[in-house]
Amino acid sequence: MVGESLDETDDPIPPEDQARSYATQANWKKLLILVAGPLSNWIFAVFLLWIVFMRGVPYMTTTIGEVKQGSPAYSAGIQKGDTIVQINGVKVNEWDAMKKIIVGNADKNMVLTILRGNKPFTVNVKPRMETEKDIFGEPVKTPIIGIIPAGDYEVKKSNPVAAVSLAGKESVSISYLVALSLVKLVEGKIPTKDLGGPILIAQQAAHQAKRGIEALMYFMALISINFAVLNILPIPVLDGGNVLFTLIEAAIRKPINKKLKVAILQLGVLFIILLTVFVFYNDISRIITSHH
Repeated sequence: MVGESLDETDDPIPPEDQARSYATQANWKKLLILVAGPLSNWIFAVFLLWIVFMRGVPYMTTTIGEVKQGSPAYSAGIQKGDTIVQINGVKVNEWDAMKKIIVGNADKNMVLTILRGNKPFTVNVKPRMETEKDIFGEPVKTPIIGIIPAGDYEVKKSNPVAAVSLAGKESVSISYLVALSLVKLVEGKIPTKDLGGPILIAQQAAHQAKRGIEALMYFMALISINFAVLNILPIPVLDGGNVLFTLIEAAIRKPINKKLKVAILQLGVLFIILLTVFVFYNDISRIITSHH
């Protein structure tokens, strides 16, 4: 951008460009400029998800594929092939939504309305706390009733207005998951060998494209949100790093020493280069390993 260069040997900014120079803007304007990139990525993701929800999203039904012996559901007489249609009078038809209700009723008696064949009946079930692994492979205490889904799917289409809300909520959930994944990566809970780069992205994009346009658009939204979250991190040379510089300058009410700023930016460039080399190494290693 005009006036953004830190090179002392650069020609001075022409008078006609002074007004639109980045360097001469107020700090609040600089912040708006800097967050515009990540925000655009996020808005683009919401737009893609909006289309996906309107076209239709597959969801897992509440039909039971297996009941664990000795579990609360087994003791209540629930059987394979049963479908849970209500919990405490609240209608359920999606497996994930049903799980949230069960988690919210930990150590509480629940009244489940079951459909077996065409006949509905009710049973009382109290979730039991058990240790399970989360998506990061970490053990967590979770209330369960001991049922496994049958794996039946149906497609749910949303009208344009409802799809906006769903797209917004989904993008927030994905953003939180990406941020949490970064925290787990720093903590060492996620191995660095799982990091992927352009090659892995291309492979996954091809795989999602085979599944259909909705799957590909969802994957594109996921990548766009990844870019948004990563770009806002306080790493020099990224937008987040420049946001940090701007906030510091606003706090101390003067520009940061240029030589210090250049040195920090060079470290940031080095970090990005090393990270790029590392993810390419991971991508190539996966290809080599998969062919052996």
